[in-house]
Amino acid sequence: MKRLKFLGLLAAAIAAFMAFAAGASATALTSPTGTTYTSTLTASSSNIAYDGAFTTISCSGSHFEGKVETHGAGVTAIGKLSTLSFSGCNFPMTVLKAGSLEIHPVKTVEFEPGKFRLEACTSGECTGTVTSTGTELTMATSVGSCIYTTIGTDTGLLTPTNDTGGTARIDIGLHGGGVIPRTGGNFLCGSSSVLTGNYTFSIPDSLWIDS
Repeated sequence: MKRLKFLGLLAAAIAAFMAFAAGASATALTSPTGTTYTSTLTASSSNIAYDGAFTTISCSGSHFEGKVETHGAGVTAIGKLSTLSFSGCNFPMTVLKAGSLEIHPVKTVEFEPGKFRLEACTSGECTGTVTSTGTELTMATSVGSCIYTTIGTDTGLLTPTNDTGGTARIDIGLHGGGVIPRTGGNFLCGSSSVLTGNYTFSIPDSLWIDS
């Protein structure tokens, strides 16, 4: 019951976010800041975990590569992934489809000490929420095969160079993100899996989000 309530609240939060994100006038990834970046995006992780109903899959390595395909006035920045891989996992995991990532410009606002909310970022340097579409994974777990697919799934927060002071990263699971629905396999896998971890960019090393 608690999990269903959480998923309901998450869906409402995502819907509210999408409503104000749609009003952004433009989105561009820049590197260096002010110079639009439309080339390769490459990032790696050493601490990815998928927490299912009965099984947690932990991987010591993950890597993705893609290229910025859309950006600019009236649209969000979207990159189609050419490569997505996982290694060092405690259960076998196969990438059936790499999918794509979409970045929405936002800003984090501290409304109480230690508590933050996301608001639309319509000018200047922004943070970005990341949604994933079309990524399909199959996992051979202790309860059988589990298939999970992202469908406009909120995965986390892209923290750019202006916030990190150096290399940009994606923090998975922040602000309620990272809940990936199950689309096939054993029902014991549960209705979803919660993804946590982070990816650090290597190409480009410095990355900004401008709106």
